[in-house]
Amino acid sequence: MKCSKCGADLAIGSTSSLCPVCLQTQHGRSRFNVLLIISIGVFLVFVIVIVLQSGTGKTATSDSPSSLTTAAPPASSAEPSPDVPAAAPAPEKHDWDYDTATMDAGSRPVKIGCIESDQMVHLNSPYEDTFARLCLRTDGAALFILNGDGQMLSGEGHGAIVRFGDGPAKRFSLEEPADYSSKEAFVEPAGPLFAAARAGKPITIEATYYEAGQQAVTFTAATPLNLK
Repeated sequence: MKCSKCGADLAIGSTSSLCPVCLQTQHGRSRFNVLLIISIGVFLVFVIVIVLQSGTGKTATSDSPSSLTTAAPPASSAEPSPDVPAAAPAPEKHDWDYDTATMDAGSRPVKIGCIESDQMVHLNSPYEDTFARLCLRTDGAALFILNGDGQMLSGEGHGAIVRFGDGPAKRFSLEEPADYSSKEAFVEPAGPLFAAARAGKPITIEATYYEAGQQAVTFTAATPLNLK
C-alpha cells in the first residue's frame, strides 16, 4: 500500500495512520487494517468449523449401525443355572424280600415279606440314623422294625399315622412285641397294610422316637406284594 500524498510504500502490518515519510494522515489506512483483521478472523473461524465437522463426521461414522459388528449371541450351556435348584431325585424303589420263619417251637412256619424304607430315621446320640423295615407275615401280622438300634415309642398312649398312596392319613396302633423290644412294634389293624401292599401302593408310617420326635418314612415297592 502506498501513501496517498507522497507515494511512499507503507507497511501492511503497521497500525499507524501516518506516512513515515511525509507524515500525511492516511484515512483509508485504519479501515484497511480493520478489514484485514476481520478477514483473518473469518478465515480462522472457517478453518476451525471445518476441523470440528471433520472430527464429528468420523465419530458418527464409527458409531453408525452399519459400521458396528453385531456380537454373536452367547452359546447355550448345558449346565443348569446356579440360581435354579436341581430337581430332587425320585426315591429309589425297593422290592419285597421273602423268607420263611418259625415263630414258636412246634408252630408251623410262616412266610414273611419285608421291604426297606425310602428314607432314614434320624435318631439322637447314642443312636445312629437307620432305615426301617415293614414286614408282613402270612399269619396276618404286620411289623414295623428299625434296622439299627433305637427306641420307637409303642404300647398304650402311642400309635402311628399311616397313609396309603395319596389317600388320607389314618391312626393305627403300635403294639409292643412279647420281648418288649423298642426296635419293633406290631401295626394294628394289619389288614389295610396287606391290601395296600398287594395293590402296589406306597405305604407311609409316621411314628414317635425317643428324643427324636415324630418322623415319617415311606415304603415304595417296585412290585406288589406276592405273599402266599
